[in-house]
Amino acid sequence: MRRGDMIEVVGFDADDTLWQCQDAFDEAERLFFDTVSPYASPGVDLEDALRATELGNLAISGYGVKAFGLSMIEAAVTSSAGTIPSRDIGILVDHIHDMLREPVKLLDGVADALHAVAQTHRIVMITKGDLVHQTRKVQTSGLHHLFEHIKIVLEKDVSTYRAILDEWGIDPSTFLMVGNSVRSDILPVVELGGFGLHIPYHVTWDHEVVDAPREAFDTVASISDVVEWLAAEHPS
Repeated sequence: MRRGDMIEVVGFDADDTLWQCQDAFDEAERLFFDTVSPYASPGVDLEDALRATELGNLAISGYGVKAFGLSMIEAAVTSSAGTIPSRDIGILVDHIHDMLREPVKLLDGVADALHAVAQTHRIVMITKGDLVHQTRKVQTSGLHHLFEHIKIVLEKDVSTYRAILDEWGIDPSTFLMVGNSVRSDILPVVELGGFGLHIPYHVTWDHEVVDAPREAFDTVASISDVVEWLAAEHPS
């Protein structure tokens, strides 16, 4: 039996699976370090300060560019003991606005792969982040018409996936989730009894890095390999 015969619905993550995302955050972090370092208090590690602020704010501001921008400004103020000039804060704010307006950059092979998978399976998108920004990216990606359902969520954990699959009438045992994050895209679905297919991206946010048993899911090099993975025989 082929793997694809066991699967009815294929879910795709969006950021760093269908289009670039983390690269822009890494660029913003470099700007943060360059801008804030002249004003940083002695002994302050700016990388640690920004990371701690981001994680501390997740519960109140969630994920996405706006949440990151708020954390960046907060970390700039606290790391400099309030001495950073407003013009430098303005540099950070302007960059966040640029990130929000940045055009979607599809990864290589995405459009062809989605069209191919959609010929044999129902496909859906499950992504997390800021609702307004993610909606704009989905609508301007040129891909939204391919998906039967699209869901933008605050968090991707077992309870979230369970609620989504229940809402859409999908049996987890017939569901495959494809994405770059083992923590958010793969492990929760596997725990529900579904399939996970990991496509590593060349950079990963620290918060998404986890140790996981590699035998619990498969990994392919790129989204172009998904069709071949579905067509392969399922290990007995």
